Amino acid sequence: MVILVSKKADDVVHAETTVNNHPAYGAVGHAPLILAGLRTAVTNATNREVLDYLIKAYGPDVVKDLLNEVVKTLLPNKTLQCVKRYLRREARKPVDMSVKQFIMHIYCINTEEIARCPPAFDQGQCLSDDEIIDIIFWGTPKSWQCKMDRQGFDQLAKTLTEVVEFMEHIKMSEDFDGNKKVAAVTEKGNKKESP
Repeated sequence: MVILVSKKADDVVHAETTVNNHPAYGAVGHAPLILAGLRTAVTNATNREVLDYLIKAYGPDVVKDLLNEVVKTLLPNKTLQCVKRYLRREARKPVDMSVKQFIMHIYCINTEEIARCPPAFDQGQCLSDDEIIDIIFWGTPKSWQCKMDRQGFDQLAKTLTEVVEFMEHIKMSEDFDGNKKVAAVTEKGNKKESP
């Protein structure tokens, strides 16, 4: 481990002298230095060790800004718009998934993925509760939407918890009625086969 740390330190010193010898690097700021240090040191240590060293050497803000720039470069253009558009238009609750699981997946995407997308990289670009309710409403089966309309349930006037509870009640009532329908179909099928 001592050899790795000294090798890592040598690599970073080499990167610093390289940056100091090239004025173009100094004009851009710390980013080339950090990238050079990362490039050479990653081969000799774990990612966590490199990250800890860079945070100690240059501060967490510089490293965070650099990593955000790398993410902006690697991700396709308009990533945030694509994710939000997919959730609004294409996200559907799978048949075998409960409403609570569905909402947890949406929350996970909202807090962990959307918050880390460019351009802002913060919680300010996350979906609001009204948008999440709208995504859940349009992601559920059409029969559920019709039942909500027939009962006069306005999902946007309710809290997220109330919407999820109402949808769970719809699911339970469909399961209860579904068992009767399956029993009736199998009874009819048995009667036809016996004569």
